[in-house]
Amino acid sequence: MMRIDRRTALKSLALAGGLPHLARATSLSESIETSAPSSLSAATNQLGWELFRSLGAGNLFLSPASIALALAMTERGARGATREEMRKVLHLPAEQGESGSGWSQLVGALQAEKPGRQVRIANRLFGQKGYGFSQAFLKDLADGFQAPLEELDYASNPEACRARINDWVADQTRKMIKDLIPTGVLQRSTRLVLANAIHFKGDWLLPFSKSSTMPATFEVAKGESKKVERMRQKKRFVVRENDSAMVLEMPCKGGDRSVHFLLPKTRHGLAEVESSLTHEKLQALLFAKKDAEEVGVALPRFKVEVAKTLNDPLSRLGMPTAFTDKADFSRMNDSKEPLKIDLILHKAVLAVDELGAEAAAATAVLMAPTSVPARPPREFLVDQPFLVAIVDKPTESILFLGRVSDPSKF
Repeated sequence: MMRIDRRTALKSLALAGGLPHLARATSLSESIETSAPSSLSAATNQLGWELFRSLGAGNLFLSPASIALALAMTERGARGATREEMRKVLHLPAEQGESGSGWSQLVGALQAEKPGRQVRIANRLFGQKGYGFSQAFLKDLADGFQAPLEELDYASNPEACRARINDWVADQTRKMIKDLIPTGVLQRSTRLVLANAIHFKGDWLLPFSKSSTMPATFEVAKGESKKVERMRQKKRFVVRENDSAMVLEMPCKGGDRSVHFLLPKTRHGLAEVESSLTHEKLQALLFAKKDAEEVGVALPRFKVEVAKTLNDPLSRLGMPTAFTDKADFSRMNDSKEPLKIDLILHKAVLAVDELGAEAAAATAVLMAPTSVPARPPREFLVDQPFLVAIVDKPTESILFLGRVSDPSKF
């Protein structure tokens, strides 16, 4: 069997779109409870938008919920400056202190299911066999995040451990996320992987007719078009707008999940919209109350798959210490040995067709030792780059966020 060293594996990852540094698994289910802590939802959305804006051009898709949950689990094991930096990046409210109950309430709200749509969240710790993690830390994550410990033997066979973690992620995401952790990334020195997996499945409340789907063009840039399959329908939808953008809300069955598509009002002006769009403006475009109106919708059928490494973006956002030898994660192991975040990997997939939308994401954190109807119907023609968001309406949480620059690639 050919051996692949870690540097080669990470280089190939970067070329494919990257991976994040922290391993943790979470699988999202739907939310019907309106009592979930809105402060944590707002914090998660803000982190997601800040990361989104830092990850460059082209097709992009991520799960703010998955990333925030993985980081929050890891933050529970930190002390001192390491923890303070992580809390600031997570935008954790002051009242979200020693207790993880707020996260538990939010996850519980997000996981409530209804016919026709679901969100599943799963978390797990994959720790070195016999390492002796802090019992207080393990109880904290079991109680606050429903994240049990599964022991693996990285020291003897890191590749077997990689296969086990990847199989677990695939199972939690209904096979949408495969090979989250690439060959050669786990080492004999790996101590802990915190994993988060999330899966969303939503059937349209108002589905498209397959007979109305026709070949069409999608202008990926000025003067450059690609062939796509375009779905069409004319029904009543909510459209929100501001001076620079308009957003179509496509509700899923059950009424509390929806998929939003954002278009710039200026042709090919998506980059300018993104640069001026604050977290607060995005929230208004996604959640402000608005009546439905008759809309002619033309939307490409597409699939997007993106993998990213999150070490550098998170460092730039304000938590550099966690990745260095100055990191303090002593709450994980009662100061048994210094630990740091070795790698944070994130992978997300979105598929949209006539019947609905399906999305999944996984995040892994690897820990290692330091060294109005009277007027004509509005048209919402999606034939240029656009943003897409999947939201939980009761908690106002952004589960997934993405940019589709070229829907023909997949």
